[in-house]
Amino acid sequence: MAAPAGKLCWMVSEALKKVFIVDDSPIALARLASMISELPDVQIIGQAGVPFDAIAAIEELKPDFVVLDISLPGGNGMQVLESIKSKKPAPQVIMLTNFAFEAYRRRCVQLGADYFFDKSNEFEKVMEVLRDYSGKDPQHRIAFRD
Repeated sequence: MAAPAGKLCWMVSEALKKVFIVDDSPIALARLASMISELPDVQIIGQAGVPFDAIAAIEELKPDFVVLDISLPGGNGMQVLESIKSKKPAPQVIMLTNFAFEAYRRRCVQLGADYFFDKSNEFEKVMEVLRDYSGKDPQHRIAFRD
């Protein structure tokens, strides 16, 4: 069943890891949705392409994970990150961006990002996190280059 424009439709099983995707690129959204849909215990519960819609939906739907791009029209992913990490319980946030510069990485850490991946060569790491996450000492936490 297709959702009417501007509306979210979802069915969520409590056993599933709930994921919300924030990206303005239809190509990235389609690729993420396709890859995530192959994971047996993960369900996409929503998507947004602008910060305001993302924050409102994340607060309402309370996902376990948010996959978040930095570059968004009408604002940026760091605004979304700061807002959603200020609420408790906060979701795990996976930054997935083409702007994988060290300054952005450091700022995202300051704002509470749990993971930070480069879209150009670390896209699959998002799936690894979602597949392997147990809530204890994830292997793919943000690391800095010295």
